[in-house]
Amino acid sequence: MRVLKIELEGITTSFRYPHFLVGRQPSLPMPPPATIYGHIASALGEYPDPNSFRFAYAFTHQGSVDDYEHTWLISVDKRKRIAKNYPHPPNIVAGMTPTSREIFFSPRLTLYLQTPDLEAWHSAFLEPRYPVLLGRSQDLASYRSVEMIELEQRDTGYYEYTLLPWSYRPRVRVGQGILMPRWINPDNRREVRWARFVALEHRLFHPKAGEKGSLSEVVTVSTADETLWVDPTSPIHRERQRILVWNSLLGEESETLEPSAAL
Repeated sequence: MRVLKIELEGITTSFRYPHFLVGRQPSLPMPPPATIYGHIASALGEYPDPNSFRFAYAFTHQGSVDDYEHTWLISVDKRKRIAKNYPHPPNIVAGMTPTSREIFFSPRLTLYLQTPDLEAWHSAFLEPRYPVLLGRSQDLASYRSVEMIELEQRDTGYYEYTLLPWSYRPRVRVGQGILMPRWINPDNRREVRWARFVALEHRLFHPKAGEKGSLSEVVTVSTADETLWVDPTSPIHRERQRILVWNSLLGEESETLEPSAAL
């Protein structure tokens, strides 16, 4: 299987919980699929068909800290006064509120993309249309590598620092179950698809035939026939290399929640 592999590095990043409006602003542990969609669109210069590709990634950082930032809350000024030496009444009023936000340092994203338009996407990521960002608009990043690679099918490997579909929940003893925005309609940002995922912030191994290991270190083998696609250029751990777990934006109906269900 031929895919696009992109390695990105930044200084800081943060992935906002959509339902947190006041108080401390924690970060999602990993970039949600909606963020990946926006990132791809910034490189292409347009939003691609959400059904036209699949993605997998590995995301790491070097630590986190709470930082203060200033948030300006703007509202309509209903006061009937006229400012001194200014003939027109003010129409808005703004107040500054200090906000504590969780920030990740030195984020690194290895993004894999599978699409029929592989050549065009490869060219787009070599010359992105818009500034390279990961997370917020101020979180500038840069591509360290953009290449096409051939994945290999193997019977073992490891999973690490990635986003697993919710169907993996019974198969892993570690990892945070989390609700994330999967897709946001670019033409109507109030239309959001939500889905549950497992944020895996550890390394788990797919056991070899007859191999036994701690349940906190391995992924339970599925009863169904499972195809494992491995990145042959990834680091080697216990004679294994990285397994890619593919995600899609719209997904199956059973995995995706409508806005009313998410709230």
